[in-house]
Amino acid sequence: MRLILDGTVVRVRLDRKATSIPLLVVIGVRADGHKILLAVKNMGGETTEAWRAILDDLVARGLRRPEFLIVDGAPGLDGAIAGLWDGVPVQRCTVHKHRNLLAHAPERLHKEISADYTDMIYAATPEEIESRRKAFLRKWRLKCRAVADSLEEAGERLFAFTRLPPSQWKSAPELQTRLSVCMKSSSGASRPRPCCLRPKPRQCCSGR
Repeated sequence: MRLILDGTVVRVRLDRKATSIPLLVVIGVRADGHKILLAVKNMGGETTEAWRAILDDLVARGLRRPEFLIVDGAPGLDGAIAGLWDGVPVQRCTVHKHRNLLAHAPERLHKEISADYTDMIYAATPEEIESRRKAFLRKWRLKCRAVADSLEEAGERLFAFTRLPPSQWKSAPELQTRLSVCMKSSSGASRPRPCCLRPKPRQCCSGR
């Protein structure tokens, strides 16, 4: 099973007052693509201790070592994973990273950054991906250094999907973008907010 792990914030009404609650979410993805909501908990934040408590609880409930992880890049989650599932391939969500790249550049450059990034992520082979990654870094170090630095921050985890069969490349790094479809509103109604389907010019998660 693959796991999608992310922190999100929901607006709820408590004592007639609107407030924001941070939630840690874990979704399992079976081999057939079926998604299972495994955990949604308010732990007060995305610390390593909070994430480790959730993961330990899942293991105690029978969760086996996953074959692949998709994460947002928050340092607290990285620490929890390293302490429990060292060696499991970890994929940084490509849409989260896309957002972060745009957040580091003026709006006039967003279209160009998006085109270069898409060409890199959706290249046909690992060799083409690496070639376009190097070209992206060369170009954006000159045009907007912060964009290149943000891409480098993700490292090889941004391309962990290349370890999977090529037929699964397109869906694997984007699985996290469907997280909101699995969430529920405080009233219990479905709340399929496609908030990640279109990159927005703001930093998200770790902001890196």
